[in-house]
Amino acid sequence: MSSPVGDHFDRVAPDYDRWKQKAHRYYTAVKESLGEVVPTGSRVLEVGCATGDILASLRPVDGLGIDISPAMIERAAEKHPSLRFRVHDLMQGPLDERFDYVVAVDVAEHVPDLDKLMSALAGMVTDEGLVVVMTANPMWSPILHLAERLHLKMPEGDHEWRTGADLTSAALRAGLRMRSFTRSLLVPKEVIGIRALDTAAWAAPLRRRWGLIQRVAFETDGTAR
Repeated sequence: MSSPVGDHFDRVAPDYDRWKQKAHRYYTAVKESLGEVVPTGSRVLEVGCATGDILASLRPVDGLGIDISPAMIERAAEKHPSLRFRVHDLMQGPLDERFDYVVAVDVAEHVPDLDKLMSALAGMVTDEGLVVVMTANPMWSPILHLAERLHLKMPEGDHEWRTGADLTSAALRAGLRMRSFTRSLLVPKEVIGIRALDTAAWAAPLRRRWGLIQRVAFETDGTAR
């Protein structure tokens, strides 16, 4: 059964990789941030995998990508034949598989029920595994909305900004507890002269408050089964 979110990303799919290239600094930072917590050679599930590039960058020994958009899954399977892909809507419940790492990048903003999402993620991670959720910092919302109106970033469709507190509260209700919370990336475009803001030690407090990318890692507390 189709959904407004699935229909939107079906329409975006033909141009998705072009949009990613325009925002290559952002997607590179996302991959680097995930690589800090997901070791190479792990069993990884990516929720909202789109065309599969983020999952492939993690070099999993067993990688499965799921997405609500059939058009995205078709492109992902063509690009990355060594990985598994399938169409699935987590609002209908979790898959009957568990993984060492379950990652969701820019997904929480698009689901109609955050509790259902976190419950499904919790149901697909092993007892010793991690759920890693990445979202945009809501403080950036005016800039992101403007960039979308100016056709400088991919159209996102309907979505709701999620704070770290939103994610953590829903995770607790799903039987997950936060292990770590970070923010990164102050300069999402190539701007000569200020890129040091993303690496300099003196800018760390700025990144923690204003960084575009929010990464929250959750572990099971034993009650999510």
